[in-house]
Amino acid sequence: MSAQEEVIYHSKAPVKEGLQAGAIGAGVGLLVSAVQNSIGSHSHGATGIVARTGGTIGIFAAMAGVFAATDAVVGNVRETKDAWNSTAAGCATGMVAGGFQRSPQTMIFGCVAMGAMMGAFDLSGSSLKGKYAETGVEQKQVWRESQLK
Repeated sequence: MSAQEEVIYHSKAPVKEGLQAGAIGAGVGLLVSAVQNSIGSHSHGATGIVARTGGTIGIFAAMAGVFAATDAVVGNVRETKDAWNSTAAGCATGMVAGGFQRSPQTMIFGCVAMGAMMGAFDLSGSSLKGKYAETGVEQKQVWRESQLK
């Protein structure tokens, strides 16, 4: 696909996207909580996954759900899928992560850091190699100019 081709946007259901991603995030949080529980010494046994480190499950679920829902909402409003959607979703996710610390400074820093990181990652083609690694110089220049509009 060249940089000049028009991409047709398909709207997403933000609630559905958020719930699906939240469930996946909860699963990852459960895994991380299990690892945290197994490393620590305590008297809770296997129930320590929920009793001691269960907040990890909620944090992961909330962050994943907020990211997916925000990405869908911003994409639906703008009717496009680009790096700005990921930047806004990363900002919202960073604010949620900072909210668990109950610190406005952490929320702002999380917003800036996660937004910049997710925007840069999406802008690079959602890969470490880059979306336009195989394109020519002229196509790259056209793409750069299209991003500055």
